[in-house]
Amino acid sequence: MTYLTRIFTTCTIMAAFLVSTYAQAAPIKLIYDGDIGPDPCDFSTIQMLHEYHKKGMIELLGVIGETPDPYLATTFSIYNQLYGHNIPIGAYDRESTEVPFEAEIVQKYNENIRKLNFADQNKTIFEKYGDEKTARSKDVYGTVTLYRRLLSEAEDDSVVIYTAGQLYNFPPLIASSGDEYSELSGRVLLQRKVKEFVVMGGYFPDSLKNQFYIDNTNGAEWNFWGFGSKNTTKHTFDILVKMNKPITYIGAETGFPIKIGLEMAERLGRAHPTTEAYTQYNLTSKLTVGKEEEGPVLYRRNPAFDELALFYAVEGGVGKYFERFTGKIVIDEHGANNWIAGDGHQSYLQLKGVKRERAAVIEKLQEIMTDRITGKF
Repeated sequence: MTYLTRIFTTCTIMAAFLVSTYAQAAPIKLIYDGDIGPDPCDFSTIQMLHEYHKKGMIELLGVIGETPDPYLATTFSIYNQLYGHNIPIGAYDRESTEVPFEAEIVQKYNENIRKLNFADQNKTIFEKYGDEKTARSKDVYGTVTLYRRLLSEAEDDSVVIYTAGQLYNFPPLIASSGDEYSELSGRVLLQRKVKEFVVMGGYFPDSLKNQFYIDNTNGAEWNFWGFGSKNTTKHTFDILVKMNKPITYIGAETGFPIKIGLEMAERLGRAHPTTEAYTQYNLTSKLTVGKEEEGPVLYRRNPAFDELALFYAVEGGVGKYFERFTGKIVIDEHGANNWIAGDGHQSYLQLKGVKRERAAVIEKLQEIMTDRITGKF
């Protein structure tokens, strides 16, 4: 083989390698559907989504809010402004009838916001970081409308839906009929366009083994409870499961040991929307009065519930950080869940290992979550 031939061969191999690497690294087309607050992990998850999008690891098709909060749109918009992105937003608006919230659900939501925060996170973030360019609820899509638009534009079996909150958007989406974006029903759009559902919710294998849930949320994990909205979670999964798409659940028990926030806030600084959310949450901050720095001060970490599930959706980690258990979920009218082991397209993840191995996994995942939120890869 001549010198030139060797160079040509080497270049050809390198080019093939680069093409192969690029093909493997094609961004995941992802729709985020979540509640934003009161848990601050919601805000760091939005930031993590934008970091993944910026890195080219995902194509963030849209961000869709789940709860009856008029400031969801502004929070989504402020993160768009922060990153210079233009991710489509779907969110609650008081004038919209797309998701018919019962008065009792709105009341319970607002009570929890007041109970768990020194100040309303979304409203405070808007007041501190919003401006005339920040989109308000009247300026963005309704949640069902945006879902229908994004799904109609997608190729078949191409979209990952990552849901990290209550599931209020799904019943009206499933029931929706043809519109300007597609003649298909919402149910058919989901069936055709979705590749996988990744769900941060539930407590596995059995939420009724958790005394806190029994005492406070009818035995259901927070997201599946839906502020007491009966049958919302059950109805949603009764239909999604029949679509035979992969559904991966990451329950609260998996994210709970992964504690983050202090190191993240140090990197971001106090004058940042994500740090603001952690500082206003009264389970991670405490009030200081009559001192140089008055007001809430961040003093402890928070479980990375939503960030961990997003990490799986984008980077995987089964075998290295997680173990997968297949079977079938069973959900009652309140959202309490149980699990029947077996084969199938449903599974839940738990942290890998026991004792020392699991401790090492937890430590590594805490490092990774902090890195991803702050743009370190």
